[in-house]
Order: sequence, then structure tokens, then C-alpha cells
Amino acid sequence: MAKPISKSKAKDYTLFYLLLVVLAFSRSLIAYVFIISNGFAPGGVGGISSIIYNAVLSYRPDLAATILDPGITTLLMNIPLLIVAMFLLNKRFALHTMLVVLVYSGFMYLFGAVNFPKFIADDSGMLLLASLTGGVINGVICGLMLKNNMSMGGTDIIGKLIYKHNPAIETHWIIFGLDMMVSIASGTLGILKLTEGISASEGLTLVLKPIIYSIISMLVSSQIADQITAGLQSSLVFNIISDHPNEIAEQLVKRLHRGVTISHGIGFYTGKEHEVLTCVTSKRQINKVKDIIAETDPNAFTFITKAHEVRGNGFRRFD
Repeated sequence: MAKPISKSKAKDYTLFYLLLVVLAFSRSLIAYVFIISNGFAPGGVGGISSIIYNAVLSYRPDLAATILDPGITTLLMNIPLLIVAMFLLNKRFALHTMLVVLVYSGFMYLFGAVNFPKFIADDSGMLLLASLTGGVINGVICGLMLKNNMSMGGTDIIGKLIYKHNPAIETHWIIFGLDMMVSIASGTLGILKLTEGISASEGLTLVLKPIIYSIISMLVSSQIADQITAGLQSSLVFNIISDHPNEIAEQLVKRLHRGVTISHGIGFYTGKEHEVLTCVTSKRQINKVKDIIAETDPNAFTFITKAHEVRGNGFRRFD
């Protein structure tokens, strides 16, 4: 007999799937209002759907509003990838992605059916605004999706499949390459607008315009998503090699209330033994740490690195 689900578990599941619907709805809304309406194609299956839709819109609006609607083409192109993901990837990830795609496609088709208002830019400034707005909001949504083990399918599934069979390959570059190819393909929308008598400069502008704005939107979205998944509370790691380790450590603990780890090290070039201090601080404490080092041992060798998603004593607790 199946074990009954506790109230807390039921609440967690309810909140999770509510979040899934909200994120998928939000992504479809942003894509419909800012991305597709302006002929952008910032990568992925959604970008291909945007190219198809905008390519046929001027010639066969009846097809663009029915079988070639972005909601329908996104769903159809994702079906084979979702089937593969169900068999070869994590079942939970595949299920969540399938639900996201269904909700996204459903709302996308609904927006078109009710002729929902669009943000249609008519000059370069407004096009840039649409590109950046779509990229930023999509990046936030994409980052939240990835943190909750869901995605929009498409190149994300391809990337996960490649990583599973060859973890040594840097899959994010493969996904980036695929998305870049889709963005470049959006130039076909400019080619379709070329007419007789148009100058070479005007023709080049028509072709490059959708490519440039698509790439801008894609890069912004990628950066924002990376920040969300890596953690917004990035901190700094000070690595300090000094002949006065105890004095520096004492000041860091006393004045900044930060923990310090002391390790023993040997310089390969000099052969001298040193103590190496490691201290994780918040960004706002960087100048205070530098002051302590300068006051205690001006000759200390220091290098600073960024740390993302720092958790534990003095920082965020584990969930």
C-alpha cells in the first residue's frame, strides 16, 4: 500500500508546481510581447519557432495564426527531445520540462488567439529596449527554472544528453554555439524583406538587424541566468601568504568576525616555508581586509578570487 503524502510534502508539491506554471506563463508572455513580435530569435527551439512564424506571417498569416503558431511549433519540435529525455535523462527533470513546455505552448497559442497586445518597436532605440527587456526577464526566469530542475527543453536537453555521455565536454559552449546558430539564422527574416532597388547598405542593415538584437538578447539572458543559478550572494576569498599569519588571522577574526583557515605551504621557486591564510568575506569588507594586511604585513602575497553560493557559519544556511 502506498504511503500517504504528508501535509508538508503536499504543500511543497503544490508550491513547486504553482511556481512551474508561473514561470512558464511568464516566459511565454515575455516571448510573445517582446521577442517574437519584433522578429528576435535568441537561440533554442523558441528562436526557431520565432523565425518560422515571422517568415510566413507576411505571406500566409492564416498559417502563422494556426499550425505555424510559435506555441504549436515549439511543442512539436520539443516532443522528440522530451521522449529521448524521458528514457535517457533524469525522469523528474524530463517530467518538469514536459510540463513547462506544455504550459508555455498553451499560453503562447492563447495569446495569439485572443490577439494579446505586443510591444512592437519602430526604431533602433525601442528595438534595443525590447531586446534587453526580453533578455533580462528571460534570464531571471531561466535561472529560476534551472535552480528548480526544470527547463524549456530544446538545447538544454541536448546539452544534458551530451554531458551525460561525455562529462569532459564543456556543454555550455555547445549550447551557446547552437543558440548562436539560431540567432544568426534570424538574418533570413531580413533577406525576405529585400526588394529591388534597395541599396547594399540598406540590405545589409535589414539582414544584420535581427541577428544583432537576437544575440544581444541571448547574451543578456545567459549572463542573468548564470548569476541566478550560481547565486546572487557572491563573496570573496582572500588567500594570504605571510610571515605573520597569526597576527593577520587575529585581526581578521577580531575586527571582521570572519573565520580563517591556516595551511602550511612551501614556495617551489624559493623553497621557503610559509603559512597560507584563507578567509571568505563579503564584498563590502574587501577594503577592510586589505587595510588589515597592509597594517600587519605589507609584504604579504595576496590573491583574491570570487566565490558563489557561499553557505555555512557566517553566511547563508543550507536549505
